[in-house]
Amino acid sequence: MLKKEIVPVPGLADTAGLGFAQCVVAGDFVFVAGQTGIDEDWKVVSRDFRQQAEKAFDNLRLALDAAGSSLDHIVSMTAFFADAGDIPLFSAIRREVMPGSLCASTAVGGASFVLPDLLLEIEATAIRRTG
Repeated sequence: MLKKEIVPVPGLADTAGLGFAQCVVAGDFVFVAGQTGIDEDWKVVSRDFRQQAEKAFDNLRLALDAAGSSLDHIVSMTAFFADAGDIPLFSAIRREVMPGSLCASTAVGGASFVLPDLLLEIEATAIRRTG
């Protein structure tokens, strides 16, 4: 029977009280909850899209590292945007932080978030590193 493992991720906001985990491993797969431009104290880092995107990728990297994976091991990513007009900039930032790494991807515009200053959220599924 396949078991799931809740992975603690130092440096990310604690979500246990909200009823979900930041990162879960099942078999060789790593599932990362939506990451945003917030710090571990639930503060939005900036109203600037680039700064929020870079922080969201940093948070995603923290979760993947804690689970024995990496940005290069992402197989599927979904990004939600408050403004679909930010998708081209997001794509450029993704190429900067994940150079040469392609994955299945979905972009959703017109999202609204729990914190009103958030501009995007990124969730991902990855595989664990081998060897």
